[in-house]
Amino acid sequence: MSEGAEAAHTARLAYEHARDLTARDAAHQALTERLLLRCADVLDSFDRLLADGAAGDVATYRRSLGLIAGQLETALADEGLEQLGRVGERAEPATHHVTETRPAPVGAGDDEVLEIVRRGYRYRGHVLRAARVVIAVDGGTEQGTERE
Repeated sequence: MSEGAEAAHTARLAYEHARDLTARDAAHQALTERLLLRCADVLDSFDRLLADGAAGDVATYRRSLGLIAGQLETALADEGLEQLGRVGERAEPATHHVTETRPAPVGAGDDEVLEIVRRGYRYRGHVLRAARVVIAVDGGTEQGTERE
């Protein structure tokens, strides 16, 4: 390849690389803006609830808070955030951090999640935060020990 052809080829590769980076940055920005707007919708819901106040009806207030929490959970799940840790599942070291053990109640299996202390999250296959959980153990294990 001549020196001029090689320079043209290198320039073409640099151009294509820059174009690909620009497209990827634009897609990332669009994703971020969409997520931020959905979070803004949740904030608007909080504003409306706070403006109305608890006004004596605690049950309605709690129900409204639950709806807003669901709105936020849906927005994040739609963008790929996966919740980790559910009562009844088996604890796994990669996704669960055991903060406490309790004797297994009737019908519960060893290492079964009894309680979620703090939810965990995974995004695009990467564990952002392991769930902190309380698990069941069959006799013999000292209650309250923490393990990974």
